[in-house]
Amino acid sequence: MRNSEEQRLQRVVATVCATLFAVFSFLFVAVYQAPLLEAFYNEVATGKLQYNPYLVGAVVSLALTLLALWLNRFAKFRREWTAVAYLPSALVLAFITDVDRTLYVGGRSYFGWIMIFILGLLAYIALSCLFGKILFEKIKDVSMTMNRVVWRNLLLFVLLICLVGTLSNGEENFKRETRLMSYYNSGEFAKALNVGKKSDDASRELTVMRAYILAANGLLGEHFFEYPQLYATEGLLPSMLRTSPLVPDSVYALLGATPMCDEKPETFLSRMAHSDSATTAARDYYLTSLLLEKRIFKFKEEINDLYGFESVDSFPKHYREALLLYADIADSTETVTFKIDDEAMSARLDALRSEESKHSDVFVRGNYVRRHFGDTYWWYFLYYN
Repeated sequence: MRNSEEQRLQRVVATVCATLFAVFSFLFVAVYQAPLLEAFYNEVATGKLQYNPYLVGAVVSLALTLLALWLNRFAKFRREWTAVAYLPSALVLAFITDVDRTLYVGGRSYFGWIMIFILGLLAYIALSCLFGKILFEKIKDVSMTMNRVVWRNLLLFVLLICLVGTLSNGEENFKRETRLMSYYNSGEFAKALNVGKKSDDASRELTVMRAYILAANGLLGEHFFEYPQLYATEGLLPSMLRTSPLVPDSVYALLGATPMCDEKPETFLSRMAHSDSATTAARDYYLTSLLLEKRIFKFKEEINDLYGFESVDSFPKHYREALLLYADIADSTETVTFKIDDEAMSARLDALRSEESKHSDVFVRGNYVRRHFGDTYWWYFLYYN
C-alpha cells in the first residue's frame, strides 16, 4: 500500500513538472523569444515556408519535455527533486534562443556554450548519483510530503527559468529590431512603428530601421520626430557592415546610391537630394538630416531650393514645424518669404512658448515641454542636447 501511494505521488509530480516545463518552453519560444528565432529562420531558411512561432514553440516544447523524460529514466530524479531532470532541456532551450548580432556579422565563438554543456552534464550526473544514494529517504507521511514535494519542485523550476533567462539572449534592443522587422515583413505597419516608440535607449540600428520604413512609405517628414532621436544624422544611415535584420542595400537602393569612401553622411545625402535622379525619399533623408543637426536656417534654404514655398501648406508636419520655428526665432536681418496657414499648429507653438514662460527651472521646463510637445520637432530643437 505504501509503495502504491508513493508511485501515485511520483506520477502526479512527474505530470505536473512535465506540464510546467512544456508550458514555459512553449511561451518562451513562441512569444518571448519569437522575434529572435524568426530572424534566425529568415537567415538560414530558403524562405519557401512562412515562419510560424506557435508551431515552432509546440515542436520545441514537446521535444525538450520528451528529452527530459527519457533522460530521467536513467537519472531517476524523484519526488522533491523531479524538476532537476529538466536541467539538460533548460540548457538546450537557452542555447537555441541565444541569437545575437553575430547572426549577421559572423565570428561567433561557441566555446562558452561548450563549457556550459560540459559543466551542466557533470552537474546532472553528480546530482543524480547524490540524490539516488543519500536523499531519497522513505516517505513516512504522504499527505505531509506532498507540500514539500510541490514547493521544492516549484522552487527548482524558478531557478531553471532564471537560468534560461540568464543564458539566452536578453538584449532588449536587438529583440526590438527583430520584432520590428517581423511586423513589417508581415505587413503590420503600425505595430512595426510602435516597437520601442517611447524608448530612451533605442539602438542606432532601430532608429535606422524606423527611418527606412517611414521613408519607404513617404512618411519620414511626417512622423520621424515623434520618436526619440539619439544619434543625429548617424541615426538615418546604416553602416555598410550589416548588424541588424535590415539589409543596408535596401536603404541605399531607396536613396539611389551608396556613399563614396570616407564620404560624410550629410555630404552623401546632399549629393543624393540634388542629383538629377533624386527620389522623394532622398530629399526627405537630406532635409531630415538638416533638422537632426539643428541647421534650421540651412533647412529653410534647401527646402525652398528643392520644393519652393508655393506648396508650403502641403509640406509634411515636421517641415512645417521647423519653418514656423524658423519664423519665430529669425532676427530682423532674416527675411521670411513664406506663410504657413495652419492655425492649429501656430496656436500650439504659441502654447509652448506660453508654458515655457511659466517655468524658470530649465529641467522642469524641458520635462513639461516633452510631456506635452514631445511629438514635435520643436522639443528636439529646443531641448535635446
